[in-house]
Amino acid sequence: MDLSTLANVATALTVLTGVAFGLIEMRRARRDREERAAFAAVQALMTPEWMSSSMIVASIPDGSTAAELANDQRTLEAALKIATIMEGIGYSVFARIVPLSVADDLVGGMARVAWRKFQPFVLDERERTGTQKSWEWFQWLAEQLERHSTSKTSLEVGAPVAYRDWKP
Repeated sequence: MDLSTLANVATALTVLTGVAFGLIEMRRARRDREERAAFAAVQALMTPEWMSSSMIVASIPDGSTAAELANDQRTLEAALKIATIMEGIGYSVFARIVPLSVADDLVGGMARVAWRKFQPFVLDERERTGTQKSWEWFQWLAEQLERHSTSKTSLEVGAPVAYRDWKP
């Protein structure tokens, strides 16, 4: 093998090594970003305000009308807080900042329940204001969770059952 062939082989190996390293680093950076986003989502949710609001929203009777929600200030405020948080999470999923699977595991149940209970108010508000922008990412999130959920948990099966055999 002559010197120019050896140089070409060395150059090709160097380029391949660089590409492989770059791909590995991109994957690691994406995983790090997803972990940071998930941690930030957990921090945003684990507040006394989130906890009390989520309990109030979960207790809204199915089939409640927009007027019933609007007439109960405490319930409406709780629903608006949850809806605003879901709006941010929905956009974060859309922008691929937070993976859908992470959102599903963290807030999938609450997103589905809250949307079901708050939907009449949102639809009424959109009609009243003449815009479809009100809580659009919250609705989008709830719909995507229904369409693409791969979580082992659901409204019927929680983490204690779904992950009973988990090992560290």
